[in-house]
Amino acid sequence: MLEIIGDLPDADVKPPENVLFVCKLNPVTTSDDLEIIFSRFGTIASCEVIRDWKTGDSLCYAFIEFAEVTDCEAAYFKMDNVLIDERRIHVDFSQSVSRLYWNRNTKNQLKYTGTMKDQQGGRKQTEDKTRHRDQQSRHDQIRSKDRQRNGNERSNDRSRDYYKRSSDRSRDDYVRSKDKSRDHHIRSRDRSRDRHIRSKDRHSSRSRADKTLRSRS
Repeated sequence: MLEIIGDLPDADVKPPENVLFVCKLNPVTTSDDLEIIFSRFGTIASCEVIRDWKTGDSLCYAFIEFAEVTDCEAAYFKMDNVLIDERRIHVDFSQSVSRLYWNRNTKNQLKYTGTMKDQQGGRKQTEDKTRHRDQQSRHDQIRSKDRQRNGNERSNDRSRDYYKRSSDRSRDDYVRSKDKSRDHHIRSRDRSRDRHIRSKDRHSSRSRADKTLRSRS
């Protein structure tokens, strides 16, 4: 049936033995991340995280093609259920042949000529654009956080300045009030002393006048 509708070039076609299917990925995991992690098992011919063709968002699965089958088998046994970006991935041999590019030669025999990515060369450009968009989005988020942090710092600085000015005004008001109270107390004390001295002088003057009158009489 798949051969009739064109999904398979031939009913006897088998999936390649050097391609791994990796699923349950974290959406933030990129093709470069997987290539770095899986390259320790051997040379990688291609590594691609499959993305939505409209939004560019990761569909959380990928295909990794090794140059050697033995390297592919080693990665399969070692990497299944491994934690990558806080997600435990599942690794299996790819059962898909849709990624392969087949041509018929003049003898009407099927010939494997590489991956669709190798033949078309367009997916790399799409992935580069998606990576650039992701980087731009991260840069925008960083700039937004920086602006928010700077705004918070300015707001905190204004609050500290306002509190400092209020504290200074309160301290100045307290000092002026204390000075006024002290000055008032000093003036009041001086006036009381002056009144007492004047009263004493008047009493002394009257006493001397009375003595003078008594002596004359």
